[in-house]
Amino acid sequence: MCTCLIAGKKATISGRAMLAANDDWEKIPGVLTHTPRRGHVPGETYLLTAGGRIPEIAETCGYSYTACKYNTGTLDRSWAGGVNDCGVAVAGTGASAFKAIPCEDALLEPDDIPLLVLTRGTSARQAVRMLGELIRQYGIRYSGLEGCESMATYSIADAEEGWFLEVAPGNHWVAVRVPDDQVAVRPNALCTHDADLTDTENVLASPGLAEYAREQGWWDGDIHHFDFAAAYGSDVSPNEWGPELDRMNLLRRWRAVSLFSGKDMPYEDLTYSVVPNRLLSMEDFKNALRDLYQGTPYDLSKAPGAGRYGDPFHDDPPEYALCRRWTVASFVADFRKEGAPVMWVSMGCPKTSCYIPLYADISDLPACCEETEPGKDTPSLFWSFQALHFLTCRRYSENIPLVEAALTAYEQEADEALASIHDKLAALPADRHRAEQTAFTHRQIQQALTLCRDTHTALLYRY
Repeated sequence: MCTCLIAGKKATISGRAMLAANDDWEKIPGVLTHTPRRGHVPGETYLLTAGGRIPEIAETCGYSYTACKYNTGTLDRSWAGGVNDCGVAVAGTGASAFKAIPCEDALLEPDDIPLLVLTRGTSARQAVRMLGELIRQYGIRYSGLEGCESMATYSIADAEEGWFLEVAPGNHWVAVRVPDDQVAVRPNALCTHDADLTDTENVLASPGLAEYAREQGWWDGDIHHFDFAAAYGSDVSPNEWGPELDRMNLLRRWRAVSLFSGKDMPYEDLTYSVVPNRLLSMEDFKNALRDLYQGTPYDLSKAPGAGRYGDPFHDDPPEYALCRRWTVASFVADFRKEGAPVMWVSMGCPKTSCYIPLYADISDLPACCEETEPGKDTPSLFWSFQALHFLTCRRYSENIPLVEAALTAYEQEADEALASIHDKLAALPADRHRAEQTAFTHRQIQQALTLCRDTHTALLYRY
């Protein structure tokens, strides 16, 4: 399961759009990767997930991203989400309930889409149009990962605007712009119900999208109110990431719009976008990504499986919260008014892991970000925080206050350090920025590892 959030620029304190996401995958480690900006020679090609190739562009962006460490086709890590040095962010949620449309000759797969945004995106709108053209040319098939035959919904944003792109097999897609004064959510489903296909400022779509659905007998309505989810979605799913009306999707949608609107929204009302009851901050998005339905009838710490210590990370009933025990990585894109964009990243479950500020325009990341085996000489950023998570959950109600205090202290200090280096960068020539941003990013990651170790030790003393 994954969850994506986008806020329009008039819905935030900063006056810039925001994108946030949790990437969930059970019992799979996460990695944090940086790929530098690169030039390419004429005739060079880009290798796709399924093994096909398309022409490469002259220069690709530098970018940092989180991913799950499992193989999909030609990739040794999958389901990327991150930010590039042009200030474009992307994340995705798998959508397994979709119409079976022939797509055997398609070259693209869902895992290709975020990487194409990160390598080629110069703005959110340009990225959507670029993807639309590639899908038109090459087509997209469902994921080749065994047991996860899905399509997807993608969140794409820059400082000015955010878009949700939803794709179906073949050459079919729709993208809707999040209104500037609203915040919107996407769980694991196709969720676009009311797209005005004539409003090309706020809706982009594949040619003949409505006509094809009408020909198939899937939809027969007004193109000013096109229901992509009904036309191209399905009521059945081949795996646990079910249709739109499954509890796992309804609960997360309900909780997100309730948190941001300040209202208890109807559980079965398919509202995905709301005007927030306040201007939203970075903390609002972190809190949403850490949410466990606390204080609601669905509070996981009060469920039967929570036990005497109120552990919300259990399977009785299954924990379908915004935050999960098996959240692989979580991030919030921080589009700066000036300078390179920043990606606040939490590796592992964000409830027990700090958000670390990383610049998008850097030279490299430390080895701990790529390490996926616990107990090696090089510590693993992911497994260090997962170990802290498992220890916290042994006596959750007793341990979580100490952990939360440590995370809060780190994030406050990191925010102050970010403001300080921003002032320093303003006084330096541009050719020195990348080195300074790289050094800052390395320091923040090392400080996060130290925080994790010290907090883990403090909990051990309690036993």
